[in-house]
Amino acid sequence: MSTTAARPSTGPREPLSGPPPRAPGSVRRTTTVDQRRGGFGDPQSVLACGRDLRTRADGVAEVVDQVELRLELDGGGIVTAVDADPAEPRLEALVGESVTRGLRQRVDVLVADHRSRGSVLHQLLDDLPLAALISSYGSSREVPDFKLPPDRALKMTDLCSGWRAGGTMLHTLEETGVFPIPVGPPAPPLVDPDDPLGWHDLPPMAPRSIRRCRRLDLVDGDPYGLQVHFRDSHMEADGVTEDVLHEYVLDATVERGTLVVLSSEARVRVLPWPECPGAAASAARIVGEPVSLLRQKVALRFTGTSTCTHLNDVMRSMAGVTALAQALG
Repeated sequence: MSTTAARPSTGPREPLSGPPPRAPGSVRRTTTVDQRRGGFGDPQSVLACGRDLRTRADGVAEVVDQVELRLELDGGGIVTAVDADPAEPRLEALVGESVTRGLRQRVDVLVADHRSRGSVLHQLLDDLPLAALISSYGSSREVPDFKLPPDRALKMTDLCSGWRAGGTMLHTLEETGVFPIPVGPPAPPLVDPDDPLGWHDLPPMAPRSIRRCRRLDLVDGDPYGLQVHFRDSHMEADGVTEDVLHEYVLDATVERGTLVVLSSEARVRVLPWPECPGAAASAARIVGEPVSLLRQKVALRFTGTSTCTHLNDVMRSMAGVTALAQALG
């Protein structure tokens, strides 16, 4: 690891340890996307898993949706193979396509029914482009004094709160010529040992991989209560050291029937730069919106230094409330 990569993150560093207890009369969605890599330009593999688990009023738990998705990518991020369990033959159309450029739009056409009902499969597919982007942080750590091409830095300037002009990240780059690769705090376990059903079976993280994980808890009531937990983490080449790159918790209430967001508040747990938490207030801007439109509206309206790319993805994932509410009946 380079000396630059070893610099500590200057943003919040308070990751959660384990989920809250599952409430009777609730549905919990958990998903993970693991992007496993070799060196720069090597082929990569992706293992994505997810599950919706209903906890009945009597405490009995039952699976209502479960998916495992595997992809192989060449060194340029082009899909060379895809396999899903349960099988979804339409995904074969992704072979030969980029895992980043335009993938979300292609997925929305290929499996429009999954998008409309907010299925686990759609959530896993929607997470692929950002998982691929985050995986580049791990590769960059292994390059001493990593340089970011000036045209790329210019393109990213003011994209979000952390990439703001004059902020810690870009100021450091301008002053030193070296891109400051963030390293987060150690990653606490996701699973509560007293509730092994609280998460789907988590595969071990491979060395030099990233994991993008989510937990959505929808609790029956009028209105529904919702909590979303989101974490990006990275496993070092030693296969032992996992650190948290980004982590949010979002608490919301959702109107029964209409599934309109009534309240929304984001809490920052881990972010790399001191400017990043300034975007948390943007979570309140989805109040009044139906969850079914969040993917579209967040993509169109949540841009610039008042927003965070990763918080945007937290809000996008709330589209899954459509399926969770259906499971509650």
